[in-house]
Amino acid sequence: MTSHTHHPGTHHINRSTTRLRMRSLFIATAVMSAVAYTICVVFIVLAPQATIGFFGYILHADLSNIARSVSFGSFIVGLLAWSLGTGLYAALIARLYNQISSRV
Repeated sequence: MTSHTHHPGTHHINRSTTRLRMRSLFIATAVMSAVAYTICVVFIVLAPQATIGFFGYILHADLSNIARSVSFGSFIVGLLAWSLGTGLYAALIARLYNQISSRV
């Protein structure tokens, strides 16, 4: 039979938390948002009525009176706004997550 002795202070709780890398999450989110935005614009250009109908259905709103003209300039502005905006949003979430997880 073996005996186990307990020595105070020898047991340590290993509190490893995963930290999110803000830059990586920013880039990944920005790229995926750019892809999703581009797909959305392609659908608007190729099938505007069906696309507006679909988004109206999922948003529970009548979008039929909304202008939906897409130019190259409006595509670029929207692409930058959505990709950089969502990337920044994700980076801020990562920062907040890292702050909270280091305190818990």
